[in-house]
Amino acid sequence: MKDLIDNFVRGYPFFVFIGSDSDVRDGTVIYATAIVVYRLGNGATYFYTVRRDGKKGDMYTRLFKEVEMSLEVAQFVEEKLKLGKPVIHLDIGYDGLSRELVSTIVGYVRGMGYRYQIKPFSFAASKIAHKHTK
Repeated sequence: MKDLIDNFVRGYPFFVFIGSDSDVRDGTVIYATAIVVYRLGNGATYFYTVRRDGKKGDMYTRLFKEVEMSLEVAQFVEEKLKLGKPVIHLDIGYDGLSRELVSTIVGYVRGMGYRYQIKPFSFAASKIAHKHTK
């Protein structure tokens, strides 16, 4: 993955975004985490992972698990891939049911030293990772 990303961004300024999403299907929670590498003004590519969990938790438990997974991948991107600090895309916003958790989750991510974006700007979570939970 490191070689693919290095070849993709060579000579271009770039940003890395990480986001996770989850969905419940047939009593199993499907989690997806996406790493999006965006070449400034010149396209993007992404990588993703999917995990299944038999423990069907409530929405709040799943949201915190999504954040935990994103932070875990962010640490991998930063330390192993040496791509700098990514921006964490959170699948929360002020318009939906997750609005009660915005300040708590944002505080958690900021406390870990990462920048963040929430809906409607968190495409890595709400669009790309979401696509792989279906």
